[in-house]
Amino acid sequence: MKRYNMVEAAKQLKVTRQTIYYWIKKGWVKPKRDYRNYPVFTDIDLARIKSWKNQLQ
Repeated sequence: MKRYNMVEAAKQLKVTRQTIYYWIKKGWVKPKRDYRNYPVFTDIDLARIKSWKNQLQ
């Protein structure tokens, strides 16, 4: 399964990297972490975030 870092995830979601960091800080998004403790996202995570984002609009 492909994993996306913050920059790749931001491009997929059409938001900035800082926006995703804000969502994580607020607790709205809970990413998995890699061995360096960096946030990573899977295709399933991105689909859930897109669905959640579309509900807000």
